[in-house]
Amino acid sequence: MSRIFISYRSSDGKKDADRLCADLSRLYGDDQVFFDKQDLRGGTAWRSAIVAALGGKPVVLLLFTPDLLGMQHPEGGRRIDHEDDPIRNEVLSARQHGALIVPLFTEGMVAPTGAELPEPLRFLKDAHGLKLRTEDWATDLAKIVSDLRGHGIAPRDDLNGAAVPRRTFTQRVQRGLMWVGAFFVSLFVLGLLVSAFEDDDEPASTLASDAATAEALFRALQAIAPPAGPVATPRLPAPPDIAGLWWSIDPENRRLRVLFTVVGTTVELQTDPFPVSWYPNWQAYAQGVRSQGLVVNEVRYVGSGVLSHVMGVPRIEVPYRAVTGDGRGPLDTGSVVLDASADGRELTGQLWSNGEQAGTPLRLVRSP
Repeated sequence: MSRIFISYRSSDGKKDADRLCADLSRLYGDDQVFFDKQDLRGGTAWRSAIVAALGGKPVVLLLFTPDLLGMQHPEGGRRIDHEDDPIRNEVLSARQHGALIVPLFTEGMVAPTGAELPEPLRFLKDAHGLKLRTEDWATDLAKIVSDLRGHGIAPRDDLNGAAVPRRTFTQRVQRGLMWVGAFFVSLFVLGLLVSAFEDDDEPASTLASDAATAEALFRALQAIAPPAGPVATPRLPAPPDIAGLWWSIDPENRRLRVLFTVVGTTVELQTDPFPVSWYPNWQAYAQGVRSQGLVVNEVRYVGSGVLSHVMGVPRIEVPYRAVTGDGRGPLDTGSVVLDASADGRELTGQLWSNGEQAGTPLRLVRSP
């Protein structure tokens, strides 16, 4: 039964929602996170899941992106002000059924004023909101997990902090021997000092001999039980470098050149133009806009996103714009998510189209 629900405007919130869903599913389990990938927004699936989770005190994470309040309705005005808006229906349905609404403010977003919210949603201005920024994702995610824990929703593995590593049996034995050895050496040296004060006439050669014996004993104990120090960890190989040219190969074996430019954690994506005749959906789009005087013969993708590493393996997450071969557009928007193979020779993932509300598998290789 789901207890965490993610609500978002798909036009510009899909990338962050996808990433948040993946992270929360990893921490809590897929069954705890409701993420309507079929985009049945505000409909029966959403209401049924909320009602089913009532006993578990469900929490709705509402992603505030520019389009959440700013998207325009086809009939005029803001979409959020119309009763047929799916996001509006999701939030009101969740509140009606007793769910807690937690606003998440994505990169550059701030809490809205009451005047910016439609009257039925003005309760959101008083809701406890959190940040969800691309550049501080790990920090903000930790705060979201902490907030969820405060509402009684704990992750499968508690993330309050890293566990203090326990010493191995050998290390504990070595440490014990060192303490025992230090104790006896201290007694031996103390005995020498007492003896020296009691008998000032004892030959210096005897004292020197006793001191040499003490040093020899101490060195022997060190050899038996060397001090427990930090265990050297092997150096991990550097993660694969994803910068440079790649080739996207589709199921029809068509090849498209893709360039990734990486600066720090920022990654830029550019593709060569490809003819609309390659894909039926783009061919249909070109035919549809031709009556409006827009001629589209080629399409290319451009975008800027984030390079991260998951278990040492590079991951690329780029919101893209589809434009014409000469840069007009956007014709469509969406996101590209790619994971590198262990050897760094292949990238696999998905291209999500906001216009089509569908994903296409992607496979990129270094050489065609």
